[in-house]
Amino acid sequence: MIDVVMIETLIGTKSNAFDIFEGTIPTENFILADAKAKQNIVSIELIHTRRFFTAFWFGDYQKANESYKAASSVPSSKMPKLWTIYRECYKAIITFHMYAEGEGEEWLQEGMKLLSKFQFWKTISKDVIESKFLLLQAEYHAVSCEISKARASFEASIKSARDHGYTNEQGLAFERYGTFLEALVETTEASVCYKSAHVCYLQWGALALAEHVWKKYKLSTCNEGVHPLLISSAAVAKHARS
Repeated sequence: MIDVVMIETLIGTKSNAFDIFEGTIPTENFILADAKAKQNIVSIELIHTRRFFTAFWFGDYQKANESYKAASSVPSSKMPKLWTIYRECYKAIITFHMYAEGEGEEWLQEGMKLLSKFQFWKTISKDVIESKFLLLQAEYHAVSCEISKARASFEASIKSARDHGYTNEQGLAFERYGTFLEALVETTEASVCYKSAHVCYLQWGALALAEHVWKKYKLSTCNEGVHPLLISSAAVAKHARS
């Protein structure tokens, strides 16, 4: 059910996932309160992780960080799970972002620790970890003012995500690359990346997220196209915004 809530948020459906319970389970907050009362730590962690993911994808890093702390404070968070990889990856992006925003050296230190973790994980499962590691490496180079290395790592992350079929990760890498380029006042190139992220999110099926990106970055059909690293020109044409 928690997964359904996140999927509906990304898609933008107007239905209520809890309607099937006919009032017996009205909201996610009800589930969370019940899990706390019963000390169901796995459910508590899962709900806070879901909230973390949703806040992250829609760019609310402050809310995401609060949910991360709540999820990480639960003992079950110490046990490795598939979603742990994504939670740590997104957290690392937030830490580098916070450092870039001038929030303190401790954010950089935390980001570097997470980057080292992904460097190790890549030796265990390159196919799963490579694009994530390269994206975090790009974020590190960006905040370290290593411009050329950051460009190369962002593009390598995009290519790796594309080659391994991780459309959502390709979209995220494009979006973060756009943010990097916008900070360099390369606005045309940034718009190309944001549009490419928009196409990837559409392909992923996250219609609400795609619409969020379109509005957030004030994109237009009249200007720039998409990045050459996007999957294919046929995919671009199929998902072009009318």
